[in-house]
Amino acid sequence: MVFPQPSKLITGHGLGTVRTMPEFRAFVDQQPKLTSEQRSVLVEQARVLVEDLYVHLPLKRAMHAVDPVQRLRLLAHRMGTLDDRTFHAELLDIFISVRDLHTNYVLPAPFSGRVAFLGVLVERFDDGGRDKWVISKVSDRLETEASLQAGAVVTHWNGAPMEQAVWRHAQQEAGSNVPARVARGLESLTMRYLVVSLPPDEDWVDLRYEVGGQVHEARLTWFVASSAADIFGGEASATGLLSGLTTPADRLVGVDLRTELSRRTKKVLFAPDAMQEERRVADLNADAYETFGAEAAAVVPEPTEKQIADNIIATSRPDDLTAKLVDTDHGRFGYLRLWTFHMKDANILAFINEVIRLLDDEFPPKGLIVDVRGNGGGYVIAAEFLLQLLTPRRITPEPAQFINGATTLNLCGAVDDMMPWAQSIKQATETGAQYSVGISLSPEDLVNIVGQVYHGPVVLITDALCYSACDMFAAGFVDHEIGEVLGVDANTGAGGANVLEHEALRGIWTGGPLQQLPAGARMRVSLRRTLRVGVNAGQPVEDLGVRPDSEHAMTLDDVLNGNRDLLNAAGKILSAGTPRVLEAEVVSTAGQSLTLKLTATAATSLDVYVNGRPQAIGVPASATGSNVTVQLPPATESVVRIESFDNGTLVGNRQLRLEPS
Repeated sequence: MVFPQPSKLITGHGLGTVRTMPEFRAFVDQQPKLTSEQRSVLVEQARVLVEDLYVHLPLKRAMHAVDPVQRLRLLAHRMGTLDDRTFHAELLDIFISVRDLHTNYVLPAPFSGRVAFLGVLVERFDDGGRDKWVISKVSDRLETEASLQAGAVVTHWNGAPMEQAVWRHAQQEAGSNVPARVARGLESLTMRYLVVSLPPDEDWVDLRYEVGGQVHEARLTWFVASSAADIFGGEASATGLLSGLTTPADRLVGVDLRTELSRRTKKVLFAPDAMQEERRVADLNADAYETFGAEAAAVVPEPTEKQIADNIIATSRPDDLTAKLVDTDHGRFGYLRLWTFHMKDANILAFINEVIRLLDDEFPPKGLIVDVRGNGGGYVIAAEFLLQLLTPRRITPEPAQFINGATTLNLCGAVDDMMPWAQSIKQATETGAQYSVGISLSPEDLVNIVGQVYHGPVVLITDALCYSACDMFAAGFVDHEIGEVLGVDANTGAGGANVLEHEALRGIWTGGPLQQLPAGARMRVSLRRTLRVGVNAGQPVEDLGVRPDSEHAMTLDDVLNGNRDLLNAAGKILSAGTPRVLEAEVVSTAGQSLTLKLTATAATSLDVYVNGRPQAIGVPASATGSNVTVQLPPATESVVRIESFDNGTLVGNRQLRLEPS
């Protein structure tokens, strides 16, 4: 029988040291194994995290009928009979059983920091109400069958029909709901991250696929490479707009490790143009830093000829976001893709400032599409801060709760920024309450410090890979009635927690029960759960997630041609909205008198406040602009807030912050 030739990587692939699966297994076999003492430390530290600190434990026991604490006790009893791979597999499976992508066992050396990949990307599309799967991308570093190109429809995976193969892989994933597990199961067919997954069992994958009605087969080799992506470290800045953030931002994180690693690895394998743009902008900023020093502002590059032709807006943060103008059947709209809330340089402030610039200067008032598909979260403040930029309403950040117990009381008593929760945890001794009081992670004044910047209609696009801080962003978008949500899946990933690493907790928890983990292993835990606000007040985000207002089944045209049908669906929603403009221009200052030129469209009246006090109420709105004079207090910063109304309904706001003269 003749088998297809296995795929290979091209010479000069630029991916560093790459091994096939047999080579990687041989490499692993040569490395030191865990001692019994090291295993004992791992199991006991996992027990402390899960039994004493894990905020979702009661929910997970109820929803998924699991008992991870008992499984850890059994593992402690039986681990002497297990080889290293089986021990790691059991510990991984215990964490996976709670279906929480925040709460992880991160494999030690020699697995950590490596990714297994096939070199192709498979995506789902809808064909007349039936799911099918297509090769959407083939890495230019891969040598394989000539027929295996983007557009090939995959029918069988290692002999199994694709529907069964995807579902089988989905059952091995930790997603909080079925859409999340299916999305991650599909991803695991072609890519595995050896931080939270063991290597594939097979050395290769056999594909059967159709191209132009003809059936073909290909054999894809599993490769294992070192990953340069490290999303654990870095201290986020708390200057400028973020100076009101008193808790270190790296303790206010909600991110799915795997989704973030996937995003970056896909860029390396399948998006050479994006990598080139990232390097171009990095070089420009390096030159600015060398010329102007540490205070140099981020450089907004001049667009390339290709970007101009494709209506792409050049940005100073190409790894975090992309922006462009899109033409749909319903008109031209702005498009902002937020790839992550976890900036790899931890510069939250630069990210926020760039979003503000784009919203204020680059997008037409007719409408804006905000696309957060595949965004695994990151810094909570980055996500919640952006909400104010899209709505005239005041933002209420999501409150967060600890699980009540002696261990969380000890923790909150030992860490300054966690002390506000301590009193309610202590009271639970008498009340028997399961959770502490809810206190927001993002200060409310901080997430309202700028106010609305974009005034046109907005639609949000989500999928089942949206997770954690991205879940919070989507929930806030709905709870503050910013606009409609268009989902390509029936739910977001449903990660509703603030996650901390074991090592980070150990470093700030003087006298706590945490010990250093051996062999470079790591663990993460959902420490505080988040709750929704507004009409959904009190509802947990975990497991429930955010359901869209309407769903769009991805078409083959979407997958292969830049989301064409999806963008048309979003454009149709936006076309029913009302474009608005609200501008405030300083005309003159004389002493404490400030004259503003106010321009507003699709509004009937304006109110003007200075430091919260009314100065001009019921000013007729004008599309050509009208002057209004207000009085500023002496020797203090002034916040001038303009609110626009359409027949009594608040439809816009604009804030100016003025230094004392």
